[in-house]
Amino acid sequence: MKTEEYNLNISDHQFKVKGYWLDQVADFGRKVDYPVVVICPGGGFTFHSEREEEPLALRFSSFAMHVVVLEYNLIGKKPVYPLALQEMAKTIDWLTKLPESMHIDKSKIILAGFSAGGHIVAAYNGIGTDEKLREKYQIDRYSGQHAATILGYPVTDMTVKGSFPEDEQTLKKISPDKTLWKTQDLLNKKSKPTFIWLTRTDELVNVTNSLTYANRLAQLNVPTELHMYESGIHGLALATYVTKKPGKNKYLNRRAAGWIDLVMSWLEMMDLVL
Repeated sequence: MKTEEYNLNISDHQFKVKGYWLDQVADFGRKVDYPVVVICPGGGFTFHSEREEEPLALRFSSFAMHVVVLEYNLIGKKPVYPLALQEMAKTIDWLTKLPESMHIDKSKIILAGFSAGGHIVAAYNGIGTDEKLREKYQIDRYSGQHAATILGYPVTDMTVKGSFPEDEQTLKKISPDKTLWKTQDLLNKKSKPTFIWLTRTDELVNVTNSLTYANRLAQLNVPTELHMYESGIHGLALATYVTKKPGKNKYLNRRAAGWIDLVMSWLEMMDLVL
């Protein structure tokens, strides 16, 4: 495996992505193009959680998938949106234009978002598949399309009371555009198949987020799989020792740790694996 950081540009704005590229295996007897997962880690739009970056990248890589981690726009001088959408579109465009020597199956670009990063993926699954919205948010200049999305304990509706974000000031720093507050309202019949997992006792992101989003996908007849574990805190990541915070056993959850195997069996059913 090779890892490399890249600086991508949108006009005068620069952002980083990190690629985890699988090597070719001589024993296969031929060259292989691998699917690629684009990860948007969580962090409340104030940082990028490293627990949801390399540990997840290496786990997906073990299933014969390239991985790219997107260091998307955070709360700062400018709102998170619409720049974060443009960063995602640019990343997909960049992937589709990489040389054949990178051995990417460009028909199998999968977006994976966790917590706040899940909001970006959830929103993009609506906006990126709607011609009018692509034009509105200035992503119609970019080529390429994702094939599916994976959402882990995602923020999908920022208006849910008692859930992140908890104050209107933060909400407006994320997006002054109310259209982006409820990602379920952005979905359409061309939105891509989606896998969602969460825990019922998530103390930060109310389960209403995932349930409402999944319900809307089902209404649109978009292939959807939803797994809600009975217990577990927010931000479990892999829910194993690899992503456990030191001395905090609450980040271990044997049942929820099975989410990634469920994801892979679902991707296999969707014909999105090697």
